[in-house]
Amino acid sequence: MTAPATALPAGFATEIDGAAALVVGYVHSFPRHPQRGALVQPFGGAQTSVSATGVIGVPLYALVSVEWATEVTAVELGGRTRTVFAKGWLGTPQGTTWYLHPVAHHTDLGAYALDTDARYAASGRDAQVPAQVREVVRSWGFGGADGVPARAAVHNFAL
Repeated sequence: MTAPATALPAGFATEIDGAAALVVGYVHSFPRHPQRGALVQPFGGAQTSVSATGVIGVPLYALVSVEWATEVTAVELGGRTRTVFAKGWLGTPQGTTWYLHPVAHHTDLGAYALDTDARYAASGRDAQVPAQVREVVRSWGFGGADGVPARAAVHNFAL
């Protein structure tokens, strides 16, 4: 039985570890990495689908950006607490980290989520971030002054 083309994942084609892959959406996280299973914002109107590329079963990825900050809670006079997020503390990650993370397509929900089958770490490889992906993410207001990078680390090494 064949699924209708609209039910198949759609995204932008790239190559990861020498094999075809599809970047299907984006996740922004603050102040640390997103949780496993976090929902992915899909790219509406993505022009490449797995049926069009002819590689049904190709791995799906999301572009993830992590804006780093450290949660600091201060106790004020009178016992009230105040929490702020401090950026750039010595010994902590700084700025924004970009990477590609495996996702799962939930056909029944019509949604993508970060893969929960394993915990993933950087594989030591990077991949091209398609120009269309960079344009969409910038149009959503992410990337800041530095913009969305042309290459990103790949977090597909299962721990």
